[in-house]
Formats: sequence, structure tokens, C-alpha cells
Amino acid sequence: MQLVTDKSPKLTIPFRYLFTGIAVLVAISIIIIFKAHALTGFFFRSAVFLPLTHLLTLGWITLTIIGAMFQLIPVVTEKVLFSESIAKAVYYLYLAGLAWLIYAFASNTQADAGAGIISIAILLFLVDIAVTINPVRGQRHPAAGGGLQSPLASNGDSHGIEPPAVSNGVKDIQKPDLAVSYVIAAVLFLFLTIIIGSIAAAGLHQHMVDNPVTFLFLHIAVAGIGWVCFVVIGFSFRLIPMFILSHGYDETYGWTSFAMLLSGLILLVLYFTLQLFIPGLNDIDWIGLAGGIIILIGIISYIFQMHVIYKQRTRRQIEPALWFSICATAYLLVAGLIGVWMLAFQHSFRLEIVYVIAGLFGFAGMYIIGMMHKIVPFLHWYNKYSSKIGLEKVPMTKDMINTPFTWIQLFVFNAGIIIITAGIMANMTGIIVVSGIVFLTGSLLFLWNIANVLRK
Repeated sequence: MQLVTDKSPKLTIPFRYLFTGIAVLVAISIIIIFKAHALTGFFFRSAVFLPLTHLLTLGWITLTIIGAMFQLIPVVTEKVLFSESIAKAVYYLYLAGLAWLIYAFASNTQADAGAGIISIAILLFLVDIAVTINPVRGQRHPAAGGGLQSPLASNGDSHGIEPPAVSNGVKDIQKPDLAVSYVIAAVLFLFLTIIIGSIAAAGLHQHMVDNPVTFLFLHIAVAGIGWVCFVVIGFSFRLIPMFILSHGYDETYGWTSFAMLLSGLILLVLYFTLQLFIPGLNDIDWIGLAGGIIILIGIISYIFQMHVIYKQRTRRQIEPALWFSICATAYLLVAGLIGVWMLAFQHSFRLEIVYVIAGLFGFAGMYIIGMMHKIVPFLHWYNKYSSKIGLEKVPMTKDMINTPFTWIQLFVFNAGIIIITAGIMANMTGIIVVSGIVFLTGSLLFLWNIANVLRK
């Protein structure tokens, strides 16, 4: 797999999403500094907590993932993006809907219009991606055995993409693709998230939902685990092996992880749904706990799969950008352990906030930051210098990013997550303010480091 081919969209398509996501991250850091009290007095319809969490999930994580998918799906499928015009329209619609939604949450007014615009934008995104991957539009040349071709190897190392084996003139059946399976499941859960989010936006403000806290947990499970977790893990099975030059590894742990995460999430959704529609139903807590434990097993299986992938790597040095993904995996385990604890025992609202931070900021956020330090430099390098190879001296992709600054960001963001966790658990606003300052420092360093790539 490559990051760029002749099927790729114009560079402005993914970049507008990726850089806007960084700007939102800076805004989130500023909100934490000036509204730290919102993280000590939890109320899920808080005029600060709701905007903050949706800026994190929709404004940073999902916006960045959509931009990355517009870039990577044409590469993976070897097909031209169905419509770059739709991709542009999705960006502006999505931002308009997000701004409306955040304003409605902050002013405690009806949010269904903003949620509706975001839903339309996401549906257009799904249509663009679905038509792009439609087999009728062309036949992709499938890679055998999960082989990944890496144009990022400065020494020329790569994994060739081999044609499928042919026996007696009949093409062998290709085995399912692990990464694609995760991404397909993630997209399905994204669609379900749209439905649940729209119901929440239309019903919670008017108190039409009888058990809003349970409905919130259902929304978090589908959006956080089903969409964010699945799509990040799916991308990791594509990108990590490519960046570390790993191939020929067994995927048993990866498929086990997929089965466990999917099964556990289905049980969680069933558990919360039963609580919503059959209030007073007794003796069903075991369903939620079983779901949480199965999800934890899936997370552990994912960690084992990552260990196998790293063990098979030919590029021995681990760059700071990849250490972000390693730290992200550790935060995923922490989130899984906290999730099981909350399902098994009584807990405070502070633990719920820490769970969200570990899963969204620690896992998804750290992974996104790390991968952007690899993806953006290469995309810019390919766009600017690939046609000049052999004609003049060109920089290497690793020269496009400031490595010392990346190391600093790694420590700063980890420190911010640790400090904000301590502040929330200790219920001390001052510590949370310090964490916001640390996050702002890391975010500005991140913005400078990535934006500086465009000057090279």
C-alpha cells in the first residue's frame, strides 16, 4: 500500500480537513484552561462539557479521520474518488453543522438543526466513499497476503504487491482483509451514531428521552467504540506495518480482536437498549459486564497483534511519531480496564470523564497526532518533489519534519493527559488549568511542526 497514487484526490482535499482538525485541538486546549471547572462538576448537558466533548469527537477526531479516508480509500481501492466536489461540500457543510451544534450546546438551545446538517454531511461522505469502492466502477488489483508497499522507505526497501495466485486458470479466492473489515464495521457504526445522535439532539432538550444518562452511555459506546475505536484500529493495521516495514506476519490475534470487539459492543448496545426500552428490568447487569470483559479481551488481542507486527519489522528504529501510536495503545488498554470497572462497580462521574479522556484523547488523539507526523510530510513531499527525482537533488521524507520537536510533543501530550487525569480525580480546578496550558503548548508545537512542513 502507498499513501499516494495517480488515483489520489487533489492534496487540498485531505489537507483542509487535517489542518482544521489541528486548529480545533488548539481551541479545545484553550477551553480547558478557561473552563476547567466544567470537568469538576459533571452534568452531561453542561453548557461547557457537551461542546467540549463534541469538539473533541466531531471537531478533531472525526474531521481528521474523514480527511484521511478521502486520501486513503482511493489508494486502497485503486479507484479515483467518485466526486471531489462532494468532498469539498462535505467539509463546509460539516463545519457549518458543527458550529451550529456547538453554539446550541453552549447556549442550551435546540441542537437538532446543527445535528441535522452534520448528518447530511456525513451521509454525503458515506455516499462518496461507497460509490468509490463500488466494484462496478472498476476492478482493483488485490494485494496478496496483506503485503504492503512502502514508498516511505528512504533506502528503497519496499514490499512488492504480488498478483493473486492462479491455479488451473482459476483465480484463488482472496482472504478477507483485516483492516478493511474494521473500517467497514466502523462506517456502519458511524451511520448508527448519526441516528442516535440525531435522536439525542431532537429529544434530550425537550426531555423526550426517559433515561438520558443511559442514552448517553449508548451514544458513547456506539460512537466511541464502534466508530472511533474500530476505524483507528483498522487504519493502524494498514499504516503501522507500512511505516515500520513489517510483513509476513500472522493475523490471528487481529481477527480475534475484531470478533471480540464486535461481539462485546453488540452486548453493550443490547444492555443499554434494554435499559432504555424496558425500564425496571432486573438481572441484566451481567450482559453489560460480559460485553465490557469481551471488549477488554479484544483490546488485549489487538495489543498482541501489534506486538507480532513490531516483532516482524525490518526497520528496527522506532521513530517518535510511532511512539505516539504505542502510547495510544497503552491508553486503549487503560480505557478498557476503566470501562470494565465502571460496569462492575459503583463509580463517580470523575471516572467517567477519565474514561472518555483515556479513550478519545489518549487512544484516538495520540494515534492521530503520531500518524499526521508521517502522513502530512510524505503527501507534501510527493506533491512537490516526486516529479523531480533524478533531475535534481531532493530532500528525503524524514527531512520534512522536525524530529526533536516531535519528541517534545510526545512528552508534552503524555504529561497533559496525566495531569488532567490527576486534576479530575482530585477534583482540583487548578491542576486542570495546568493541564490545559500543557495541552495548548503541545497543540501549538504540533501546529507549528506540521505547518512548517509546507515551507520545505
